[in-house]
Amino acid sequence: MKRIATLLFIGMLFWVIQTTWLSVPIIQKVRPDLLLLLTLFLGLSSSPIAGGMLAFFFGYLTDLFSGNGFGLFVFSRPLLFFGTQLFQNRLYLESVFSRSLFVFLFALAEGVFLLLLFHLFYPNSLLSPGLLFSTAFIPQCLATALFSSPLFTFLKKGMIRLDPQPRPLSEGRGKS
Repeated sequence: MKRIATLLFIGMLFWVIQTTWLSVPIIQKVRPDLLLLLTLFLGLSSSPIAGGMLAFFFGYLTDLFSGNGFGLFVFSRPLLFFGTQLFQNRLYLESVFSRSLFVFLFALAEGVFLLLLFHLFYPNSLLSPGLLFSTAFIPQCLATALFSSPLFTFLKKGMIRLDPQPRPLSEGRGKS
């Protein structure tokens, strides 16, 4: 229970940082998605039920305050979480490059998925998919990937302090 409460607190803190400090117009297009990083970390280190509920909650928060079509992140964040759960025991994410590549690919997959859903729900939108993808999604995916290794290390060390018997980042099918 202490682990879930701590992850919920960290998620709320990341959400506040993301919506306030990282909303400066200068870095608006290249800001990292901290809640996406936390969702992927949850997928690698949490149980399916507790982590899935937290991923849903973080997606709901993102939808609630993003101003976009309601429900896109509520749908995509749990999908990312469970997609990460599928690869959880098949990946070795201890190097900076492997973590960054993993996060970049999952962030890119979420961007493509959200872009497809957006154009499915809003076909008469004036936004060009290619322009939006190259000017918004790619820079944000790169920034998120760059923040992944330090943030995963920070979260992993914090979770070790909460668990009496720490488990590797790729082993998460235990308790929450």
